[in-house]
Amino acid sequence: MKRKKLKSISQLKKEADKHFSIFIRRRDRYCVTCGALTAHAGHYISRSWLGLRYNERNVNGQCVRCNIFLKGNMDEYALFLKRKYGPDILEELKKLKVPTQFKRKDFEEIIKKYKEEK
Repeated sequence: MKRKKLKSISQLKKEADKHFSIFIRRRDRYCVTCGALTAHAGHYISRSWLGLRYNERNVNGQCVRCNIFLKGNMDEYALFLKRKYGPDILEELKKLKVPTQFKRKDFEEIIKKYKEEK
């Protein structure tokens, strides 16, 4: 009997990104910074900070224009976050901006959670 080959960490990360992005775009049908139809899952604090990459408060629906061409439209994004989550949200997110390492199990849990959310 052959054992199934495990996916690499980078493959798991890519799959987690896909399912999380679909969840965000379905949750937020319109751009939180301008109101256009959503096409992206825009991160307030860069997704390079792994601890915030899958944080539902840090990631919200954005249109291509705001997320890419306006580099996140950060002033409007900050105003949106404060209206939705309260005046302390930016400081709360900033505190979570710490080096983080995910293990295989972490990515598998994220995939399972957001695959089920569809």
